[in-house]
Amino acid sequence: MSRINSDYSGLFSSFGVSSNNTGNSLESLYGDYSSIKNGSYGKLLKAYYAKQEKEYRTEEADDNKGVYSKVKANASTLSKDADALTSSSLYAKGSFKVTKKDGSTEDSDYDMDKIYEKVSSFVKSYNSTVNAGASIDSGAVANRTLSLVQLTSKNKNLLNSVGISISNDGNLSVDEEKFKSADINSIKSLFSGTGSYADAVSNKADVLASLAESKLSTYAQYNSSGSYDKGTSSSLFNNYL
Repeated sequence: MSRINSDYSGLFSSFGVSSNNTGNSLESLYGDYSSIKNGSYGKLLKAYYAKQEKEYRTEEADDNKGVYSKVKANASTLSKDADALTSSSLYAKGSFKVTKKDGSTEDSDYDMDKIYEKVSSFVKSYNSTVNAGASIDSGAVANRTLSLVQLTSKNKNLLNSVGISISNDGNLSVDEEKFKSADINSIKSLFSGTGSYADAVSNKADVLASLAESKLSTYAQYNSSGSYDKGTSSSLFNNYL
């Protein structure tokens, strides 16, 4: 009997339990077994991982909403700036003074100061749109951003001829002096009227803004508690618990 008691004590001591606490340990083990058997342990795990999943979904949704909101806003501005450049009234002939980089002025048949101002706004909104879209790795918005960059690349030579250059990261910059002294026909070819580069940019920007809006509507379905209001999300543990 002493040998049996010795083995029994050794068994529980291997779990860090003394023979004096054997009864209490058995009760604890039976309690754990009972919680597993009646499902309460599973419910506890589900609640824990649901909380983790909710926090992850909320954080992910907030990040993505910020990105797509920026794309939408910048693309909408780009479309407006591009449209402003297509207006034929911008290129109406008259008697104007054009301001040179050193502050001096000279006579011009076109309001080059105003045209340059519109082009500068266009360049700024173009760069903001491309940079926002480039922060997205894949999907329709990323593809449309790439399409916009490719369109600009195809017009590289004509853009360069009027003082607009493309950097390695796809951004545009405009040389004021070169632009204001450029051939007006080249400028009009790029920016004036239907079918121009500016018109094509406007169309692509409109689509880009719509795609970003579509993604935002998806993320809007996450409510304040982090739950997705439409459909259900699956958890790895739902298949087992």
